[in-house]
Amino acid sequence: MLLQQFAMDYRETGWQECFGSSGTIKVIEAVVSGLGLSEHGITLPALVGLREVLLQAGHIDRLRLPGLSEERMPIFPGGAVILETAFENLGLERMLAVETAMRDGILWDMMGRAAGSDPRRASIQALARRYAVDEAQAVRVDSTAQALLQAIDGQWDLGEDAAEWLDWAARVHEIGLAIAHSQHHRHAGYILRHADLPGFSRDEQQLLACIVESHRRKPDKAAFNALPPRLRVFARRITSLLRLAVLMRRARRSEALPPLRLDAQGERLHLVLPTAWLEAHPLTITDLDLERALLAELGLKLELERV
Repeated sequence: MLLQQFAMDYRETGWQECFGSSGTIKVIEAVVSGLGLSEHGITLPALVGLREVLLQAGHIDRLRLPGLSEERMPIFPGGAVILETAFENLGLERMLAVETAMRDGILWDMMGRAAGSDPRRASIQALARRYAVDEAQAVRVDSTAQALLQAIDGQWDLGEDAAEWLDWAARVHEIGLAIAHSQHHRHAGYILRHADLPGFSRDEQQLLACIVESHRRKPDKAAFNALPPRLRVFARRITSLLRLAVLMRRARRSEALPPLRLDAQGERLHLVLPTAWLEAHPLTITDLDLERALLAELGLKLELERV
């Protein structure tokens, strides 16, 4: 059932070469070769023949197959059946086993991030294009969020990745507008939770969804509480900076903002803005007054000082 939802797309695309990784696939290739069922790789006829051999054995304790170790016997029949099902559903003709596996992919991903070619950035860019995000507004919000982060540099221990998370959230915080303006932040959260985002772990994807979903209106406290404990404080604080950046850029124009002075001590945020600028932006004053109560939902106290 799980394969059927993808099978048609893969069949229509077609196959030129197919490679398989993991210990089970490598053992299956060795077994079908040792039994003389295939001379090159794994084929569907070879898997059918292997199934017959397994059925004839009757019990895993009686399996005596070339290349199959005793420790792998309990999981081998299940792996063979699953692979045969994949061949049938995806229209595969031949699969070659490769030496690399998931751990190698993780290492390559880590090396890519260290070298500045983080696949997560490509995922964010692709998502923004797919949902036709207003790039100019995303850049304005991102630059304002980064300025706020720099203003509190060292006051909140957010780690080296804070700027990246703010950038990613700002770039896709409006993807929900492609569905509807009403509750678009909720739509964005849903998209981010269920989208295919290469490079992001499940926890990271939930973190991004939580931040973006709470960038406006009343934050979803349940979403923050659903995160792993180690991510909750980080999520609340990054969300607060994104919210302030979105608020400051509510006009959606490329106007210069006054110097942003922000002080963060514990759960307190102290924002300082020029009185003249605030008087010229009365709607922003209203939004900041409302934001006090909304940030309190995240356990944060917002203070506004006019100078």
